[in-house]
Amino acid sequence: MRLIDADELKEELSQQWFIDILLTKTNSNDMYSALAEKIDSQPTAYDVDKVIEYLEQLRDRFNEKDFAIRGIIEKAIEIVKADYVNKQTNK
Repeated sequence: MRLIDADELKEELSQQWFIDILLTKTNSNDMYSALAEKIDSQPTAYDVDKVIEYLEQLRDRFNEKDFAIRGIIEKAIEIVKADYVNKQTNK
């Protein structure tokens, strides 16, 4: 699930932005691409606890013999936790 700041997006997608796009883009594909790019450029937020819970459930689907897969998932959990801690301490 990807969450974005709707108010920030609305502000960025002002009437002037749409006017500029309409004046510079020649077809609907160009306009769609410009809008998609604007949406994709928005910061992404996610619930860290839910992501970790999901990864732990995924890890637990594999038994001890699947140590490589379990190790990869463990590394993903570490990365999510570390990134969250870094973002919290850099505020």
